[in-house]
Parts: sequence; C-alpha cells; structure tokens
Amino acid sequence: TAQKLQTADFQGQLDAIGKSQAVIEFEMDGTIRWANDNFLNTLGYTLNEIKGKHHRMFAEPSYASSPDYAAFWQRLNEGTFDAGEYKRLGKGGKEVWIQASYNPIFDPSGKPYKVVKYATDITAQKELQRQVAENAERERIAAEELQRKVEQLLEVAVAAGQGDLTQAITVDGIDSMGQLATGFREMIRNISQTLE
Repeated sequence: TAQKLQTADFQGQLDAIGKSQAVIEFEMDGTIRWANDNFLNTLGYTLNEIKGKHHRMFAEPSYASSPDYAAFWQRLNEGTFDAGEYKRLGKGGKEVWIQASYNPIFDPSGKPYKVVKYATDITAQKELQRQVAENAERERIAAEELQRKVEQLLEVAVAAGQGDLTQAITVDGIDSMGQLATGFREMIRNISQTLE
C-alpha cells in the first residue's frame, strides 16, 4: 500500500507539472521523443510535426550550427543540466522566449538516456522588456535633444546680454522649445531693428 501511495504521489506530481509547464523529451542526440500539449501550443506544432526531428528545429540556424550549441548537447550528454532563458523558433519562424531547464534523466546504471525539458513561455515578458528598453532609449534621445536646444538658446541669450545680437538660433520645431526659439528670434530681430 505504501508503494501504491508513493507511485500515486509521483504520478500526481508529474501530472501537475504537465498541466502548468511545457514539457518535451529528447533522445541524447537531440531527437524529439515526445512533447505535451502545453509545449506544442506554445510553439504552434502538432506532435506528428516534431516527433523524430532534432531539437535544432527550434533554434536559430546560426546558433544550431555553432560550437556553443554542440557544447550545450555535450554537457547534457555528460549528465549536466542546463537552465536559463532561451530564444526559440516556433512554427513559421515565430519568436518564442522560454524560461526552461534541460534535465538529463539517468538509467539505473547512472547513464543519461534522455533529456526532459520543462519550460514556461516568457515571450510576453521579453516583449515588455524590449518595449521598456525602446522607450528608455527614446526618452534618453529626447532628453539629449532638449539639453542641446537649451544650451544653444542659453549661448544666444548670453551673447545677446553682452551686446552680440548676431548669433544664429538653430533651434526649431513645434514643441515648446521650438516656440521659445521662434519668440527669441523675433525678440532679437526687434531689438536689432530698434538699434539700427
């Protein structure tokens, strides 16, 4: 009875993992043995489309042919697990990001005989990170442009304060700094005309 309870417990744990994780199994050479529905849905394939094919079908070609990729499979064959964030390609080349662990499974003699990957789709988080980085870069560029405009207007104002009304105002645009520059140009032109 204790053995049955332990077996049921293990099976229950595996079922729970399968419900929440994308799971795929590989031969030690990278050939796909099986994948659960979560995995198939995440990458957009059916089991028939991937079973018997190599893991490299999910990797960018440049990575799949690299020494790093060969070393990745070598480590798995040595019994070392690998975990991290991975960029993978789904059906039709769709970019998919996963948080995953590749786990060698050992036979009774201690030799790895298959690899099981447990993964979570983090594509949405990666897209959000990309958008945040793009927004931060846009803000940085806008701040640099604003600083440049302020410095240029300040140079002209300092020169005008010292009696030099010949400095060109290169700031333009429809934003508030552009409007300020237009008003400043008008003011300097009016002062220049008055002094003539």
